[in-house]
Amino acid sequence: MPLGASRNRRAGYAGVMLVVIAGLFLLHGVTSPTQSAAPSAAPLAGFSYSPKLARGARLDPVAGLRTLLQQTHPDLVRLPVYWDTAAPEPDRLDFSYTDQLLDVIAQYNHDAQPGRNVRVVLVVGARNLGAPELYFPSWLSERSRIDLPVELRSPAYTEYLIAAFTHYAKNPLLYGWQVENEPFDSTNPDLGNIAVPRELVAQEVDLAHRLDPAHPVVITTFNSATAQLDADADGRLAGIVRLLSPWKPAGHPRPALQVGDVLGLNAYVVTPNTPLAGISVDQRIAWKRDTLAYWASQARSQRKEVWVTEMQAAPWQGVSGFTPGDLLTSAELYRDSGVTAVFLWGAEQWLGSAAWLQAGQQAIATLDGSRSMFGTAARAPGLAA
Repeated sequence: MPLGASRNRRAGYAGVMLVVIAGLFLLHGVTSPTQSAAPSAAPLAGFSYSPKLARGARLDPVAGLRTLLQQTHPDLVRLPVYWDTAAPEPDRLDFSYTDQLLDVIAQYNHDAQPGRNVRVVLVVGARNLGAPELYFPSWLSERSRIDLPVELRSPAYTEYLIAAFTHYAKNPLLYGWQVENEPFDSTNPDLGNIAVPRELVAQEVDLAHRLDPAHPVVITTFNSATAQLDADADGRLAGIVRLLSPWKPAGHPRPALQVGDVLGLNAYVVTPNTPLAGISVDQRIAWKRDTLAYWASQARSQRKEVWVTEMQAAPWQGVSGFTPGDLLTSAELYRDSGVTAVFLWGAEQWLGSAAWLQAGQQAIATLDGSRSMFGTAARAPGLAA
């Protein structure tokens, strides 16, 4: 047999095998271990808001937050308490900037209809909302090299955590805490490995519980393309599919669920790391809904909850393909997934687009469809029993 023919035949066999494997994977995803969401009220709905991202878009962060509240009427807002902002000097802590944002929410509540009060989830930690993911004070960032675990054990960092928990624990707006952001995931290769060791995250959660036993702590991460990949992350997935499939298990949802009172999942469907590869956005949203239902079931078995801490609600910078229609589809499907709170991500971008602002309004109303004409945000999870 001529050598060329042999190569062509081997190439043909390889092509057929890849098609078969891809087909098996798609079947694997379609027949994922989705568990139906337990009957429950619609989730509380709102948005995440970063004053740093607002300033980056040349917006007034205070005015921007006020506009979003007035236009979308959320139940919840997720706000960062950045270490670099709170610690302008090594021996001084200042929470006045976050206080100013909370004052905007308090004033909104004062003027709102009864039962439409907004509550907040505060994100505390060096890992915090938005790129570059890691926020060190300028006086610390000037060092030539930063060892993340060492700095997170430093007296200055511990003082920041203690002060933040103590300062806000009795604030009537507080709904819950988030400790770090995607702490088990190293999400910025330019900074090296910025994953936080699990024992450090657990210590921070314990500190929050000791200083504020009344409010739950959410730990966030992301998850795989399908519920089956999440379920098979410990090795049940067939080796050949794991090896050759373009989709791999991702994120750390099980450790995050184990360490926190609430598992927070960040749900994106069109990003540089999620190429469509022939899979429609609608299909990815449906798969994401299945994974939310799966983890909501897992959480209920531990008497815990799942929140969608970041639901994609705007295009990823530099990546096309996510539309206002996709946002509304996500809201429709995620509403009945069993999660108890949903925070839309990208609200800062809505301020520059009437179409996206309208989509954000509709998505929040769709998610929280259980509200009466006066609504309620009084439901609070408390700590797991």
